[in-house]
Amino acid sequence: MGHWSEDLVDEVAKLVGGSPDRRLLRDTLTQAGREIEVLSGRSFQSARRTTSSFEPNGLPLVDVPDLQVGSIEPGAGVWAVPDPVNHQMATVLQVSPLAYPAPNAAPTADALWIAGQLVAEASRMGRLSADYILNWLGTSVAPEQRDELFRRIMDPAVRFYIPILGVSVDGWWIQIARRLIWVTSETENDGRLIELLLKNATPDGEVPPLAAVEAILIAAPMTRHPADWAFTARIWTDGVQRPINRPWSRLAKAIHGHGIPTITLDLNSTPYEIACQVVLKGYWHGYIRGDEPALANAVAMAYPQQVDRIHRGTYAPNRASAAATLLEQLIRPVFDPARGAEATRRYVRRKASIAVMQYRKGEAPDRYPWTQVGISERRYYKLLPLFAQKVNGRYDYDLDDVVTRMKAHLDRVDDARDVRAAALEVLRSHGFGKEAARKWLQRHQPEEAVNAWPRGRRP
Repeated sequence: MGHWSEDLVDEVAKLVGGSPDRRLLRDTLTQAGREIEVLSGRSFQSARRTTSSFEPNGLPLVDVPDLQVGSIEPGAGVWAVPDPVNHQMATVLQVSPLAYPAPNAAPTADALWIAGQLVAEASRMGRLSADYILNWLGTSVAPEQRDELFRRIMDPAVRFYIPILGVSVDGWWIQIARRLIWVTSETENDGRLIELLLKNATPDGEVPPLAAVEAILIAAPMTRHPADWAFTARIWTDGVQRPINRPWSRLAKAIHGHGIPTITLDLNSTPYEIACQVVLKGYWHGYIRGDEPALANAVAMAYPQQVDRIHRGTYAPNRASAAATLLEQLIRPVFDPARGAEATRRYVRRKASIAVMQYRKGEAPDRYPWTQVGISERRYYKLLPLFAQKVNGRYDYDLDDVVTRMKAHLDRVDDARDVRAAALEVLRSHGFGKEAARKWLQRHQPEEAVNAWPRGRRP
C-alpha cells in the first residue's frame, strides 16, 4: 500500500476529482492509516533494509516488523519463519537453533486451544501487567547494569524482549513476550500499542519514557529446524482504549486478510473463552481450516449456555450439533476487537438467539405476520409505522387487522407498479426515449399515456 500520507494522496485526489485540498487529504489519510495500522498490527511501509540487534533473553522466537522472506543476509544466525497465510512475509524470527526437533506435533487447532489457555493463565497470574515488567527488571537486572540496559533500549536498532511465558507442549513451542522501547519523537510507529511503565518523575521533573509493547503470543511447531510455520497474535487487555466509532464491517475483511490476529480479554474472561477466541482468530485469519473438529469443540466448551440454548431451541440431536450450528453463525466476524472481550460475548449471545429464531421461522412460518403478508421481516417492520402507532416504545395493534390492511396496501402498490410499467411501454412505443418516458410519468397520470406523443410526432 505504501506510505499513507504520501503515496496515496495522488491516487485519492484522482478518485475524488476536481481540485481537493491536498493537505486535508494527507491528514485524513494519515489518520485513517494509523487506525488501520493499529488494528492490523502492521505498518505497510515501503520495502527498505534495516539493521537490528535482538536480545530475546532466552526465547527462541521473536516478533519482528514486516520482513520479506529471503532478505536476511546469509550467516546471520537467525531464520525468518514464513507466515502461513502470506508466504512472502514473516512476522517471526527464530534466533536460536533447535537442538532436538520433535518427532511430531499436535494439530494446529489443538495447539491454539492450548495456547489460549496459557494466555489465560498468564493473565490470571498478572504477567501481562506493567508491574510484572518492572518486577522482572528489578529482579533480573543488577542495579549497576540498569543504566547500560537503558542505553541499549534507547537505541532504535536494539529489540529487547521481556519473557512472560515459554513452554513446549505436544511438539509446539508457545511463548508470550513484550518488547521494551524508549519512546521519543523519532520512535517508529509499527502499528503496535505501547504502555508507559514509569509513572513517577525523576528529580529533574521528567518521567522516563520507558514503555512496553503489547504482549505478543507466538506458537510454532518445532518438528524441524528452522521452524517453517508460526502463529502470531497480539493480546489486548481491558486497559486498552481505542476509538470504536469506525465502520468495522468495511474493515473486517482487510484486517483478517492482512493483519495480525488480536486476542481481547478482561477480568470476566474464562480460560475456555480466551482459548476459543484464539482458535476462532486462527480460523478467521486463515491459519486453520473450517473443517477442524476442534473449532466446534472450542465453541461448545467456551459458551456452554449458548450451546445449550440452541440445543433446546432447535431440538438438535446432541450438543456437538448445537455447537456446529453456533459456529455457522460465527463464520463472518463483525465485531471490532477494540470494543473488548465483553463485545465478543455479546456477539456470541446474539448469534445464538439468531440461530434459534431462524429455526423457529423455518418450522412454523405461518405464525409470523410477514410470512402471512408474503414479504420479508425487514420490509414488514419498515411498513408497520403506516398501520400502527407506538405506545411506550412498543407498537400496539391488532395483528389480524394490520395483516389485512397491509395486504391491501401491497396489492395497491403492485397494481400501481403494473399500470406504470404498462404506461412506460406505451410511451416507448410512441417514440419516447427511456428517460423521457420516465420524466413524462413524473408530471402526468399513467392513464394519459395513450394520447401522449413526442413533439412533432403526433399522428
